[in-house]
Amino acid sequence: MAMKDTQVMVQEQQTRRTWALPYTALEPPQPGARRAPEPEPAQMPRPSRNDFRCGEKVSFEDKYLNTVVGSIVRINQRTATVDPGDGTTWRVAFGLLRHVMDI
Repeated sequence: MAMKDTQVMVQEQQTRRTWALPYTALEPPQPGARRAPEPEPAQMPRPSRNDFRCGEKVSFEDKYLNTVVGSIVRINQRTATVDPGDGTTWRVAFGLLRHVMDI
């Protein structure tokens, strides 16, 4: 990501974690060595409208990364209206919703 005087900033592709490493920690590739092809990340199918019903308990993360748990009160074409029970309602895209199981 960035090169500094004594460190290099490295970001892992899958988790987006960033590290500041000293240059002495890097191992250059051997001359003439081929790079191994990167494996394709496994794509999970995104939830769609057909995966949810009114009354189901779901969760999602708001813009502050707080987990909100509530019940679906309305299904629209692209979003579901979720009532967490605190007097607010949220319109959330189906791809951001996760089912919650009561045990």
